[in-house]
Amino acid sequence: MTLLVGRRVLLVEDESLVAMLAEDMLVDLGCEVVVAMRLDKALALARNKVFDLAVLDVNLGDARSYPIADLLFEHRTPFLFATGYGRQGLEEAYKAVPVLQKPYQAALLEHLLTRLLTGEAQARKVSGGGSMPCPCLGPDGQTFRADHCP
Repeated sequence: MTLLVGRRVLLVEDESLVAMLAEDMLVDLGCEVVVAMRLDKALALARNKVFDLAVLDVNLGDARSYPIADLLFEHRTPFLFATGYGRQGLEEAYKAVPVLQKPYQAALLEHLLTRLLTGEAQARKVSGGGSMPCPCLGPDGQTFRADHCP
């Protein structure tokens, strides 16, 4: 049994096929998933609902998901960014947030979300150049992503 069973997850993804794929993966992991495909809807959900975890696509059409990330920081809700552009596509203040490289891979999604829940990885803003445990390493220290963070 996984730690993700029964967890309420906010999934923010503007591409409908990608959203359906990610939602299916999260449901298969036992999560209760709430999907938002637009910034305004995601902001309303993040303001008014309680989530255990969140997965945020960085680019939402013409907008970025950073305002949602800021609300999640305030609520201390663990989250990760999902992007096809890697960590280098993030604004400096968000470079310490765990990144899931698209396309989604179920095993890596489960691994990163579990690490967020157990505190092995933390979603937080960078202030003063702090660092965090690398979210892209497995328990054996093996890299899961091509854009492995230093």
